[in-house]
Amino acid sequence: MIEQLLLLVGSIHVEDVILILLEQGIPLLLKQVSRRYSSKKRQTKRIGVEEDKISALPDDLLVKILSLVPTKYAVATIILSKRWRYIWTMVPKLDYNMNDGIHNKVGFLDFLFGNSYQRWFLRFINESLRVHKAPVLEKLGIELGPRCPVDVNVDVGKWIEKAVDKRVREIEFILRWSAEYTILPKSLYTCVSLVSLSLSGKILVDVPSLACLPFLEDLELHSVVYKDEDSFARLLSSCPKLKILSVARHDHQDNVKEITIADYSGDSCFIENETHLDKAFISGSCYPDNKFKTCLSSVINLELVLNFATFTWFNTINFSQLLECKIRLADSLDWLEPLLFLLQNSPNLKILSIDQTFIRYAEELPLSWSLRSSVPECLSTHLKIFEWNDYGGRYKEKELVRYIFAKSNCLKRAGFSLKPTGRKKKMMEELETMYRISTSSQLLFSTALEYLSVQYETSD
Repeated sequence: MIEQLLLLVGSIHVEDVILILLEQGIPLLLKQVSRRYSSKKRQTKRIGVEEDKISALPDDLLVKILSLVPTKYAVATIILSKRWRYIWTMVPKLDYNMNDGIHNKVGFLDFLFGNSYQRWFLRFINESLRVHKAPVLEKLGIELGPRCPVDVNVDVGKWIEKAVDKRVREIEFILRWSAEYTILPKSLYTCVSLVSLSLSGKILVDVPSLACLPFLEDLELHSVVYKDEDSFARLLSSCPKLKILSVARHDHQDNVKEITIADYSGDSCFIENETHLDKAFISGSCYPDNKFKTCLSSVINLELVLNFATFTWFNTINFSQLLECKIRLADSLDWLEPLLFLLQNSPNLKILSIDQTFIRYAEELPLSWSLRSSVPECLSTHLKIFEWNDYGGRYKEKELVRYIFAKSNCLKRAGFSLKPTGRKKKMMEELETMYRISTSSQLLFSTALEYLSVQYETSD
């Protein structure tokens, strides 16, 4: 990949250098790489002129090129020539993944070197971060897998502190080793430059009382453990600009019973400080309090797994800001009536998607609904995209589609993936002959719809 990018501005033969560096991955082989590359360099007809071309480029352009490739490729360029020795140290993005690409061939590497590669990789992170010179770090990504040796003196806290000192904007830290849970430095929770934070695996989240992440917008906490319930609450309360929150719990031994936004344990959910949401994905048996309902009423993009706990929300929450909504049907329940409540309470809805692929015996569900005297405002003035995944063509389903087609004045596209039955042709004919009040609307069929896979233009 690095060679292809370099060819945009000149050419240099680096395939042998990078291949050996990645496949062998231990310092002793660097001498062999240098010898092989030196022999190539002496072939002036092949490489001499091209090296002068690439070496003549300004530093800022070379840094931009190297920032487009993984860190392992960028660092590999240090042995190309003296000109390249320090260029990579100014790259503003660093990604270290012990498990990606060729490194996953652990059988071959372990047979040759035991865990030498993993040990080398940890030293590689230490040394490359030590000599890194970019004044601002856009991103630090680190992933350590289960094969990471735990007897090596690794201070991951220093890696995080180095990033914080460089005013890092994005941190993605995945720790899947077999050692004990790691406590990250307190400075992480007062990093004023941080915009995105993703923590996953063997990490103990211990948030100080003075935590403040004033510009954090995206927070992901996957399978981590919290020092106590207060740590979790303090972390969320320290993020006044939070827009996206993703919490995944591997088990329920993380010292927290109550989870904000979504609780997969089936306990309860609550909102402490944030009263506005742009996007929300909700799954599980959640029973919201008034704060949660107030927050949810401001959501713009909602993806909801509809079950016995959540379908009652549609009649009690006014989704005044909702523009995009995807409903996943999970339980065997009569969902048509709650859906009509949603339409009635979502006056600005532009995109509606129904997905019933998770219902095993959807054709056996009793469905009922009745027309209301007033047409939902979203149908008459806003709805532009309507999608139905795993549509079965049952009588009540057809009635709902007819209603939406007949009332959606602004409809631009209706897409259906059909349930795999012998009635596909008949279902398509039925849908094609249904009256659509929007004469400019398109009817599309697909084997599997991808919700919002394309950024549709929904403005007038």
